[in-house]
Amino acid sequence: MALQSAATASHLTAYPTTPSYSDDLQWFTAYLTIHDLTTPSWIYSYILWIAIALVLFVYALCHWAGFRGGYIGAYWSKWALRRRTWRKKHSLAVARARGQPHRQPLSLPSNAQLLTLSVIVAAALVVAFAGPDYIAPGANLWSLDRKPTVPSRRRQSYDTSDFTPFQPQYNVGKTWWSSANRTGLVAFALLPLCILFALKAPPFALFALPFTVQLHFDKLAWLHQWTGRLVWFFSALHVAFWSVELAKDRRTGTGKIAYTYAWQYDKFLFGWTAFAVMTLLILLSLRPIRQRHYEAFYFLHILFIPLTLVMAALHHPTLWWWCWAALALWIGERTYRLVWFIHTNGFLSFQKTSPPTRKRTASQGPLLDPKAMRSNLKLSIPSSHPPSSGSGSYPPPPTALQSFGASSNYTPPAGFAHLEVLPGRTVRLRVITPGHLSWAPGQHFLLRIPAITRFTSHPFTVASVCDEQAFSDSGRELIFLIRAKNGWTKDLWDTVVSLMGRGQTCFPGETIPAGHRPPSRGILLRTYIDGSYGSVARARWGSYSTVLIVCGGSGVSFGMSILQYMCLCMAGRDGKYLGGHPGGFGKVGWRTARVRFVWLVREFGHIQWCAQTIRLCMGMVPFPELQVDIFVTNVKPTAGPTPPRPVLRIARANRTSAANGLAAPAPQFLQEERKSAEKRRSRSHSPSPSSAESSEAEVEDGLDLSYYTGEYVEDQGELGHEEHPLDLTNFEGEEDSALPGEAQFSLSVKREGKLRRASTRRASVAISAKQRLSSRTGATPQATQSATRLFDSRSQLPPLAESRLSDEFDADSASVRTSVVPTPTSAVPLLSQELLEHAANPLSQFSQGHSPRPLSDAQSHMSGRSSVAGTHRPVSGYSQHSAWSDTHSVAALISQTDLGFGVSPEQLRLDFDEQELQDVGIVAERARPGRPKLDQILADEVERGQGAIAVACCGPTSLNAVMRKTIAAHIDPSRIRRGDMRGSITLISEDFGY
Repeated sequence: MALQSAATASHLTAYPTTPSYSDDLQWFTAYLTIHDLTTPSWIYSYILWIAIALVLFVYALCHWAGFRGGYIGAYWSKWALRRRTWRKKHSLAVARARGQPHRQPLSLPSNAQLLTLSVIVAAALVVAFAGPDYIAPGANLWSLDRKPTVPSRRRQSYDTSDFTPFQPQYNVGKTWWSSANRTGLVAFALLPLCILFALKAPPFALFALPFTVQLHFDKLAWLHQWTGRLVWFFSALHVAFWSVELAKDRRTGTGKIAYTYAWQYDKFLFGWTAFAVMTLLILLSLRPIRQRHYEAFYFLHILFIPLTLVMAALHHPTLWWWCWAALALWIGERTYRLVWFIHTNGFLSFQKTSPPTRKRTASQGPLLDPKAMRSNLKLSIPSSHPPSSGSGSYPPPPTALQSFGASSNYTPPAGFAHLEVLPGRTVRLRVITPGHLSWAPGQHFLLRIPAITRFTSHPFTVASVCDEQAFSDSGRELIFLIRAKNGWTKDLWDTVVSLMGRGQTCFPGETIPAGHRPPSRGILLRTYIDGSYGSVARARWGSYSTVLIVCGGSGVSFGMSILQYMCLCMAGRDGKYLGGHPGGFGKVGWRTARVRFVWLVREFGHIQWCAQTIRLCMGMVPFPELQVDIFVTNVKPTAGPTPPRPVLRIARANRTSAANGLAAPAPQFLQEERKSAEKRRSRSHSPSPSSAESSEAEVEDGLDLSYYTGEYVEDQGELGHEEHPLDLTNFEGEEDSALPGEAQFSLSVKREGKLRRASTRRASVAISAKQRLSSRTGATPQATQSATRLFDSRSQLPPLAESRLSDEFDADSASVRTSVVPTPTSAVPLLSQELLEHAANPLSQFSQGHSPRPLSDAQSHMSGRSSVAGTHRPVSGYSQHSAWSDTHSVAALISQTDLGFGVSPEQLRLDFDEQELQDVGIVAERARPGRPKLDQILADEVERGQGAIAVACCGPTSLNAVMRKTIAAHIDPSRIRRGDMRGSITLISEDFGY
């Protein structure tokens, strides 16, 4: 009996015969039906999705159970975080010789993303080729290993088609037609996954739901791109295998190949249409086309996605639920976003005006929990600042910590963005939407400005924090820093510059709503908002003992939002009212005791982008709870021998940040060691301790000046290839050219910061001397307290007033104040020397035929504003640039080609108000030339921390790769296993490309 069964099975053929029909279409329909997969053969697609669901469940379980915070998760993170970059040897020299712009090195995604894609590809290949392709109609779905057998003579329940009975009733291994069908099946099954990776808005974006992995499109965009290519790959295999089969098979009676009759079959035409459209979709999604022609890519993407899905569904109706599921997800998410877009941007409102100012009700509770206010700081982090008294004590009164308030004296109408020109070809955009929305710190929005492009939107990270308890709508103000590159950002820059150069405040065709006045500086543009989006929403910032924020260039938008959030929470605010998770200082579960902000910027003048916010943060949370370090990479040190590294290395737990440049009082034994080390250095290099110039040239811990030896570095850098100074500060496409006037502005900011640091050092020396004197005499003179307040006025930021410095200094501190405070002419002002010489006569500066610009009523009555025409008043504690706002030396920033015909560059002014200049001067004290030693900075924070560390990073690809490598090197699973959570470091980054 067994012998008979084997003999029967040996006569089974893998290529079934199609009956002879006279009608061509009838014959080809029968041919395709006979060569179609049976229902049991679909099990491979089910296995694929069971595996996907299982992996998603395990990942979500690990995420919510906190397994990644353990030592096993540390081993995973230590490997998964790393990403690799590559640059061809001598490519920087070749690009420089050819005059080519700077380009970031080629980069790979992180190891975690590569592994995820590898698993998806491997799983797809397994379900596409493992086991028999064709499973007999009566087979058990889970018995894939059954051998070919003679089918039962009992008639099965098939479709009504007359051709179904001619299908093979046995398993078929590998043939051209069976493999073609199976690869097509896998391509269909991957369509919903590809769409899920592309969706942005929950609940349709399943991966972004809070109870899943909470990963948004910014982390899934790369997987979406490659999953789409994987779908195309299996579709191409499907087409290729079927083409071989159709070219091989011939019709009985005519002898013609089957391909001849395929073009009469409508489903065959649908299939070719779907494949052709998908091929165009893949080609137009390649990075060069996507970056250079984003608008075309976007429109064709929106057009081709539903067309591909519909054509694929019509091509093979028996499997079309895969296509309909993907299309339903795509249409549902688009519809949801459209409804939210209409609500947010006020399309349904009858009156396009600014929403009424919201008053805080009693049900909302106080902005600050009185129990959370700290009467005494009891942190394990030793302070390098002397104790403060009076106005310099911490925390300040509750009224000073309610919120950051409005970022400008001008509030744009709802739905209009206020745009201002900043140094570095950067535009600051502020907008308040008609409809209320909230966002988590670090998330991004899609901006659509009809004056630039009518239909496309572009992603930008918000640089402000959502404050739901603010007394006014300033808590909903969205701030974006947009630096001109290519494409849309360049068009935005050109439009803003052109309108400002012509003295216009609105785009032609757009009118300001009634009851609103135009801005005194900058322009207004109609702006629509879509969002918020971003995986950073899942971050629980308060669960880490230390938060290190590292930003490069315009990536500071990401850092600013997080910095504001952390400062407000550390000041006692509840994070649930700030777009984040519940928690704040004094509340259960809050662990954060220190925040360090590190910003790598190309020019000193770029500090102005965020000077106001940084100053407010430093005033809200003083050192050492908040440490701000700004590193300017485009300043070469003074010529001369470079001093060696300091001989003395202070213990990390007690060391002051080198980037602060503060010589705070220290224990006696530490002072003696410092003196001896200074003597050794002075014998070799003879620096002048009283000279700010020489002190600025010292090489400090955490600062690297070695790469200033040339325009590029040929040696192997941190990433194993040639490195360029722009790698850590400039995104792809950003120009490094300095506009007219910016060089002088940057020089002024640099020297202002240098003078302030010298002033602080002298104040610290005076304080230390008085403390030593008081320790000998046993008395506490009032001068020491006054000097202490003077010292704190540099770091904790006094209130902005006309006097610049507090008037509370008594007569005993006069000598300290005289030696510490720079004179009004001690720094190079922001104005040119010629302008200063004619400051007394405002009309003299317009001798070239220009007339002074009249001030508007609003501007002339605006508090804190001054103009060039004003009388020059000496100030104490600040250099002259704090007394000026109309900066003609940096007014002509734009070339004639940027402005257009008939517009003079002198008509464009880069205006600063008085408070803004004060902010720049204060923050300049935290800015140093050089490249930070990120490895050492992270090591310092790990050693002085009391638990797990979070690193927030946003910047160019190279900076992201460097930080990933640095973090992976400092993750210590053995430390975690011993109970020391300082070995746990979590990276929270924003690194995506649309």
